[in-house]
Amino acid sequence: MVVAANSSQTAAGAEGRRPSASARGAYEWTLLVVASLFGIVSVWFVGTIIWQSVSTFQSQGLYLLTGVNWVPGAGTGQPSQYGGRAMIIGTIETSLIAMVIAVVIGTGTALAINFFVPQKMKTFVATVVELLAAVPSVVYGVWGMLVLAPWFLNTIGPFLSSLPGGTAVLGTTVAGKSLLLAGIVLAIMVLPTYVAISREVIGAVPHELVEASLSLGATRWQTLWRTVIPTARIGLFGATSLSLGRAIGETVAVSLVCGGSVGTTFKPLEPGVTIAGWIATQWGEAVGSDQIGALFALGAILMVVSLAMSMFSRRLVAQQRRAAAVV
Repeated sequence: MVVAANSSQTAAGAEGRRPSASARGAYEWTLLVVASLFGIVSVWFVGTIIWQSVSTFQSQGLYLLTGVNWVPGAGTGQPSQYGGRAMIIGTIETSLIAMVIAVVIGTGTALAINFFVPQKMKTFVATVVELLAAVPSVVYGVWGMLVLAPWFLNTIGPFLSSLPGGTAVLGTTVAGKSLLLAGIVLAIMVLPTYVAISREVIGAVPHELVEASLSLGATRWQTLWRTVIPTARIGLFGATSLSLGRAIGETVAVSLVCGGSVGTTFKPLEPGVTIAGWIATQWGEAVGSDQIGALFALGAILMVVSLAMSMFSRRLVAQQRRAAAVV
């Protein structure tokens, strides 16, 4: 009887502490207003970029995607030419280089933190890696320009060019700045984000699976390669997607180390340019000219490229989830 009385009092007290209908209504309205503001700002932001770039899309047409010349015509009496092919290719090249390096090194780092680093050191090592995300991007760019660029010019570049077919495939570096250097700097920048996410994902793999694999005679390497990574692959794809989003939109660091050359090149040792880097370097000279609309058009293209890569990543994640559900 006493227990029943206490239970009834507890239930009554809990029910008495529930928020009133008016309180819930105010909370719901607050969330609705905040969500609406976010939606309005997002639509305003995207709409402004598209509106500012309409005139450039109308005047340049497909040349904006396929052209290689970037020649403002204001004050020259000649029509303007705004070709963004070099920027688009440079953005894709640097992002892919960065993700290949970041996924390989980042996955190995996450596995090492979870399975090889002593328990007392795990928190310290993970904290040090994640603190790298707080370093401003301009610091990475200056470090790449002052430290890595001379190293590329004197050591890495000549070595890669001396390989059989190296010049034909990789090109030659002139000042050390190149798309490959930009990709490496980007990889270092996105590594903390990738490692932080992948470490949590790998850490969530059931310990029973690891023990079962080891008890069946698998080596530590076989367990990691055939059990841990396949189990965590969905989360690893998500980490790759988020890291790729940062790599695509990075501006300052890339503009300092990629060379700034407006020329279409598929050779990673040669200088190039990215969309975000080109917008940052050209904006000061574009004030008061039709080049502003062209830069906005490049921004719209960058949004489309980011959206396409995001949708592709989501599709890969969905496929992996369906495959995991079947298994």
